Amino acid sequence: MDIQIPMDRQKSFNNMKKFFKRIIYLTTSIFTIVGVCYTIFHKDKTSLDIEKVSTILLNDSLNIKGLEVHYTYNDSINLSQIWQTTYVIRNTGDKTILGEGFADKNIRSNHIPIIIENCNLLLAIDISNTNCDSAFIMNNHLYFKQWRPNEFIEITIISEGSNSTDLKISDREIADSEITYSEYYPKIDNSKDKLIDYLPNVLAYILKWSFAIFYIITLIACIVEIVKKCRSISNNNTKILFIIACIIIIIIYTSPILWIF
Repeated sequence: MDIQIPMDRQKSFNNMKKFFKRIIYLTTSIFTIVGVCYTIFHKDKTSLDIEKVSTILLNDSLNIKGLEVHYTYNDSINLSQIWQTTYVIRNTGDKTILGEGFADKNIRSNHIPIIIENCNLLLAIDISNTNCDSAFIMNNHLYFKQWRPNEFIEITIISEGSNSTDLKISDREIADSEITYSEYYPKIDNSKDKLIDYLPNVLAYILKWSFAIFYIITLIACIVEIVKKCRSISNNNTKILFIIACIIIIIIYTSPILWIF
């Protein structure tokens, strides 16, 4: 026995199929356009962040009556205030900085000069910690072979003067680079990582904005359909309940955006 489907329901079903097909085509087009635009207009950047992590006055007074301590350097130079300053230099860019041993290196010479300011007398400078293999300092110059993104070099400076030292690097030493400076402040991070944070930066960027555009377009389409449906409902109470139900559904539908951004 054949089951006859009413014409209005069949028409509504066909319209729904067409609507979802358009959404699928539109989503595919958005993903393609965003990916192509990102590939064309995105340019890998080269940047370093120099963060002052700690400053310690090593010969700070102990406030003990009758105690007096004197420091000398090379048995001849009297020192008054001795500072230990620690910096962390991190490759915050997208490109590997190529140094010694590479023909296509993107630094001006085989090393990066380290500029020390606010220093009466430099007593010592050395790398105290790093995950950048082969990095070392000699004569206030930083040597390395490959400095990959997110790799860091921690430098400790011992100096004498009225204040702690300032460490700087000229952005002219690295091709098309940007140097930023910051200072460490203890803080509590209560944020939780999102699933998209574990993806590569390029893929995360494309997915984030593709989903955002997709949600905005489908949300507008849903609102248009809701308005059309409301006009066809004559009972006010039914119309109010329908609107409330649609608002709840829209909120639930758009909630995944909170896990993306």
